[in-house]
Amino acid sequence: MTLFTSDTTVIANITKELVSCGCCARCTMRYLGLKDMALYKGNYKEMQTMVEQYMNIKSDDESPSTVNDANIKDTVGGTDDVKDINNTQSVVVEVKKENDDACAIQTDDSNEVIDKSNDTNTESSTKCKACVVCLGILQHFAEDEFLKKVQSNIENEGFCYTLYMCSLMIPVCVILREHAMMLHLKEKFSSVYGNKTYLDISAVKDVWKWRCGPVLCDLLQAPFDVKSPFDITLTFLYQNSNKECSFLLDNPDNDTFRKRKQDRRYNRKKPNFAVYNRANVSKAVKDMPEDDFKRSYQCPPLYPRFDTTCDIKCQNENVFLGGRYNKYSRILSQSPWIIEGVRKSESSVEELICTEINNNFQPDSSKFSSSGREDVDVLMLGNGRPFVVELMNPRRREFSQEEINNMQKTLNSSTEDIKCSDLQIVSKDDTNILKEGEIDKVKKYRALCWCKEPVTDEQLHKLSSLKELTILQKTPIRVLHRRPLATRDRIIHNICTERIDNHHFRIDMSTQAGTYVKEFVHGDFGRTKPNLNILLGQDCDILELDVTAVELDWPKKIDST
Repeated sequence: MTLFTSDTTVIANITKELVSCGCCARCTMRYLGLKDMALYKGNYKEMQTMVEQYMNIKSDDESPSTVNDANIKDTVGGTDDVKDINNTQSVVVEVKKENDDACAIQTDDSNEVIDKSNDTNTESSTKCKACVVCLGILQHFAEDEFLKKVQSNIENEGFCYTLYMCSLMIPVCVILREHAMMLHLKEKFSSVYGNKTYLDISAVKDVWKWRCGPVLCDLLQAPFDVKSPFDITLTFLYQNSNKECSFLLDNPDNDTFRKRKQDRRYNRKKPNFAVYNRANVSKAVKDMPEDDFKRSYQCPPLYPRFDTTCDIKCQNENVFLGGRYNKYSRILSQSPWIIEGVRKSESSVEELICTEINNNFQPDSSKFSSSGREDVDVLMLGNGRPFVVELMNPRRREFSQEEINNMQKTLNSSTEDIKCSDLQIVSKDDTNILKEGEIDKVKKYRALCWCKEPVTDEQLHKLSSLKELTILQKTPIRVLHRRPLATRDRIIHNICTERIDNHHFRIDMSTQAGTYVKEFVHGDFGRTKPNLNILLGQDCDILELDVTAVELDWPKKIDST
């Protein structure tokens, strides 16, 4: 085992000093220089025993081997005779102060430092008895009881996973506390810590993972993997964190905080958002002279004034489900049709599709997107319209294609208004195909038209002979409430006509995506030119419209049989 020093007397004195300052057992071992992850795997009682052994080393009449690697490793894992000391709180050892100098404490309302005689860094002068460095993260939140709460939280939310990763968010003021403790040790034990910084000790996150990683693996019955789509985020919250960092705003040598303090938004109203982050606080600590830091911040750090809390949040990567849909109803909108809180249609394509999918994936929410959209009274025929559903934070994300086929079958049997096909899980990159070449895609329509005067075969033949007709369309009146006013040129690739009677005929059209077909027929009060009114020389209107094809080869065909 390698520590910062091998002098047993110095080790004992450093250990006593760390404990008297309020360091927990794991932080005490961190500042001694312990970086052997295997020795951090013991529970808190075992770590306390290790610290007690270091405190009781005697070098005057005993050899340095009194506490060696073997002894320490034997301690970790065998602690039947260790007493529970203050319910996994800091080890409390009576250590006689080397002097009775007055110590400084910070007031509640500011970072002002005042002298207070005969006042030590003890429980009687503080509100919370957590570790002065890690704020209790390596005490209360690194034991089996807390990890079982994490497991329970995951089970209660119903997450399914085969791998997991765990992310920790540590209060940024821990950087200040680690630095303050290191400066204190550097002053008292300069021969050991003269060239050390807080970056030389094991990080809180690393020690937590060394201890808790194996325990979580056993509890969750899943291995840890940094590439896992299932992430457990533990955000440790300390109420006074930003307040402890506030003195950094007065540091004239730090550009980040000087600019922040000069920012008019900050001066107008001090925000509650995160002014401080690990990057700018670490840089400020590195750049600030040690004497300036000591004048602004208590060294060693004071006991925390509030309990640290932990917010447990689980997140599965989003899942994307692609497919195609047909619509057979002329009173069904694509998305929920709600105006001023009043529903205008009983359901929608989006709701019919997402209900069954959400029942299986159980996401927090879902987002439906498609390659274009049809009006409420327009049918979607042919091979259907491509769509994708993004499922945010699904409780389950892995399904076989057979299971998805069953979802599709259940969906299709639940309604006669739509039919879903080629349902499948797709990658996020694949979904870009829906938006790429939005204007270049070709769409086909069938329209039932009416004309005021009898239509002749010659007029219909004239329409059928039109190829690559360019039309100019101002934003239709019916969509001006949701589309910007603009004039767009669109191409009618070809038109085929079929007479029904003297006043009715049907046209099949192949057009550029984004063409407003209804307006091409009736002209929209002259906002679309040319239109059928102009081409036939008489008033025309559209009675029915169907989309017969969206020529986009996506997603791939799936044999659902």
